[in-house]
Amino acid sequence: MEEFHPIGDGGHGNRATVIFKGGRFEGPHLRGTILPGGGDWETIQNTPSESLQTAHLDTRYNLLTHDNHCIYLRTTGVRTGPRDVLEALGEEDKHTAHDYKMRLNLTFECDDAGKYGWLNRVVGIASSGRNGGRVIYDAFEVL
Repeated sequence: MEEFHPIGDGGHGNRATVIFKGGRFEGPHLRGTILPGGGDWETIQNTPSESLQTAHLDTRYNLLTHDNHCIYLRTTGVRTGPRDVLEALGEEDKHTAHDYKMRLNLTFECDDAGKYGWLNRVVGIASSGRNGGRVIYDAFEVL
């Protein structure tokens, strides 16, 4: 991930964006690379006591499979936990995913007639976490 770019409080919480540098993904049915240029548009809200924080996540990026098929992935969800923990997520190895919750809904889009067209009908969920500049998903199909 690149650095966060704060936008400010637009009435729904403090919005910030971050652009993804790229990465990789691997699972039982898919593997490949995450193309650079996707990003996260998140809105952060603190509780009145200021001790807890919730981020509403909205990510969008492209996956390129090992056999050269492009898949658009959008995730929406929530990251919540103690404010001091969430504000330190950019620091490598400071906190684990057990210190907070990050849960996502996954929506895939690709050529319906292509090899991965089945993804267009997947209901996907993920438990996720950050370690420094890396985001890690454990993603699952809901059957």
